[in-house]
Amino acid sequence: MSFTELTPLNIFLRIIIICILSGILGAERTAKRRGAGIRTYMMVALGAALTMMTSQYIYEYIGQTDLARLGAQVISGIGFIGAGTIMFTGFKQIKGITTAAGLWASACIGLAVGIGFIYGAVLSWFVMFFIMTVLEKWEKHYYTDLKEIRIFFVFENFRNFRYFIKQIKKHGYVVVDFEMDKNGMKKEISTYISIRLDRKRDHEEVIDEFSEYEGILMIEEI
Repeated sequence: MSFTELTPLNIFLRIIIICILSGILGAERTAKRRGAGIRTYMMVALGAALTMMTSQYIYEYIGQTDLARLGAQVISGIGFIGAGTIMFTGFKQIKGITTAAGLWASACIGLAVGIGFIYGAVLSWFVMFFIMTVLEKWEKHYYTDLKEIRIFFVFENFRNFRYFIKQIKKHGYVVVDFEMDKNGMKKEISTYISIRLDRKRDHEEVIDEFSEYEGILMIEEI
């Protein structure tokens, strides 16, 4: 059976296929509590698939048209939705880029399914799912095993900050750089500190070690 023909059965199958593929990708994002989840991924991909089927319908039943024109608008327009999933946190972190990229790629898969290029769509989906799951674990392991760590701290006062710096230097750690911000009229000190460890260590262990120091109100790796 050819998926390239625009028959009622093919239309039905294309919709089912893209809903399954995008739904699984969305479920992976939902499990990690990201901004865009199952419904978002499914609607974006389904809309992209419908766009391509509409282009094919116009071409086959109405007359000559550029099949890629509507698809090109989807690829550029999906950026508006993706931008809504990107956040700049108070800790100077940018979050949501992977989710935004996933939405864009999901829309591209939807375009492929919509025009009947099922083989390319499914193969791309497998690669995309591998990137979002397996490679994420490898990336996390890679970054949490580096000798340098950047941490956001909130200290009760400047004395606690100075004490912390002295103690970590005694352990052989090196302060690479830091940014400090005094919280208005309060004595609390907010600071971002980049620390080079004496050896490669799990960053969660380092965070647990630092959290035991006196006067630290908040600590988080960034």
